[in-house]
Amino acid sequence: MGMTVTIDENFHAQKHFVMAQLSEIRDGIEDELKAELDAIGQKILAMAIELCPKDTGALASSISLESGTIQAGDFAGFSIYAGNDDIINPKTGKPTSEYAGLVHDGHENYEGVPFLVEALMMYEDELSSAVDRALKELGTTEPSATKVAQMSD
Repeated sequence: MGMTVTIDENFHAQKHFVMAQLSEIRDGIEDELKAELDAIGQKILAMAIELCPKDTGALASSISLESGTIQAGDFAGFSIYAGNDDIINPKTGKPTSEYAGLVHDGHENYEGVPFLVEALMMYEDELSSAVDRALKELGTTEPSATKVAQMSD
């Protein structure tokens, strides 16, 4: 897909049009990537719940996924958590937030079950491929920074 910009008296209008088109392409890819990441995140969430050791099921029920835009980089992403102050283990009366790390990472005589890390690792290739596809598409549809700088001169 090629793009031609002619510099004449309408250059500023054309520049704004081209920049708007680029913005739409970027937004579309970000939306597409966000949707794909959300779908992969749901798979990771389901796998983490499945891999989580269950006695009462309180810890597994505390596993959650937050998705959205990561402000610092302004890109789509997600975070997965285990443990919540509001979800109480009925056997111990303790919030799952107090022991989630101990179950996941282990302690003294307990090896731990890294259910979050294992679930993430199971979908690592899928995550990497989704990001690579988006970067590749952005790279082939956006002009280089040099061309953008030349267009704005």
